[in-house]
Amino acid sequence: MALRAARYADGARTWLLCIGFALFVPLGLLAKQSMATSFIALAVLLLIAGGVSGLRALAPARSFALVFALVAIHAAAIHLFQIECEACSAKSAGKLAMLALVLWIAGARAGMVDRDARDKVGLALTIGLTVSLLLVVFELSNDADIYRTLTGKQNDPDVPLFRYNRGTTALVLLSWPAAAWLWSLERHGFAIALVTLAIGAAAYGDSASALVSGLIAVVVAIAAAVAPSATLMVGGLVTGAFILLAPWFLISLLGWTRTFADQIPPSILDRMEIWNHGARAVLDAPLFGHGIGAIRHLPLPDPAVSGYRYLVKPPTHPHDAALQVWLELGAVGALLFAVLVWLTARVIRSLDAPWRAAAAAASAGTIFTAMVSYGLWQETWLGIIGMTALAFRVLAAPARG
Repeated sequence: MALRAARYADGARTWLLCIGFALFVPLGLLAKQSMATSFIALAVLLLIAGGVSGLRALAPARSFALVFALVAIHAAAIHLFQIECEACSAKSAGKLAMLALVLWIAGARAGMVDRDARDKVGLALTIGLTVSLLLVVFELSNDADIYRTLTGKQNDPDVPLFRYNRGTTALVLLSWPAAAWLWSLERHGFAIALVTLAIGAAAYGDSASALVSGLIAVVVAIAAAVAPSATLMVGGLVTGAFILLAPWFLISLLGWTRTFADQIPPSILDRMEIWNHGARAVLDAPLFGHGIGAIRHLPLPDPAVSGYRYLVKPPTHPHDAALQVWLELGAVGALLFAVLVWLTARVIRSLDAPWRAAAAAASAGTIFTAMVSYGLWQETWLGIIGMTALAFRVLAAPARG
């Protein structure tokens, strides 16, 4: 009976992974909030199926679990004893739970399948990304006709392109594990075409962060293929240094650009003002921070003093993951997140080609996007990160049995 249940669970995991990866990006392009729901549902169902196969499949990666435990204890302590932001404390548990799920499913064996099943999952992911490419082209060429039909917004004068940003970001990041899978099958031309088209879709959709992250990822992939150890060491050191020095760099950035501020696009200058505001707040509580989600509750400085042109109300998040960790969890939190980056680099270094280069590229794209775009705790963004990490975990894993 137990063996039969384990076989059914293994088959269920394969189907769950195929369906999840095939639908994740297409659904995200049509309804961005579905990316959080899709990831949570897939992760939870995989953990249940993994538990049926054997409790060992549920064990998280110990080093990541330890660092997360320290983050959670630190966050709980400052929310209970250090800060007075009730709204921050109310939301912190849910935000940390989502991060825990990402780290858990990315490090556990619950999603691992045998070689034949991995090829099915790789094919499903590739099909899902191909459908997504066609969907991006169709929607942007036909004034979001599918989105308008599904939401009943046929008469709206305009559908802003930024609603596709999360979908195109996921498309770019997930193209890397799919490309590595194709490369491992010696489908080199298809692998290159998939990454190229994904980056092209980001450009066509006017998603600047996805486009730049894709271009950075290409450079890192080439460097990692030529000199993997040096690339990972330099990338880890640069990322770690930026995490630890972000407040002092970002508080100065706005002043450095004053002389040519009129030549900076308003969207970029607005982002720089948010960084400046966030960095100022960091220096008010540098050790423990203000609490998760605190920036929306912090007053803006006097415009006559700050010189802000576009920042007229508190932002929802600092638009920079390093700055957000500093602002919310202080120096202790920043140090712990730097350790997470170091642990991730160690995992990537242990992979074989072509997975190592692809994982380094996806990590570089993820880090860049996190430093300029989405909020650290946004469920859709964590869902994208979780699906990308899970794709590498499943497709690059050694076959069982």
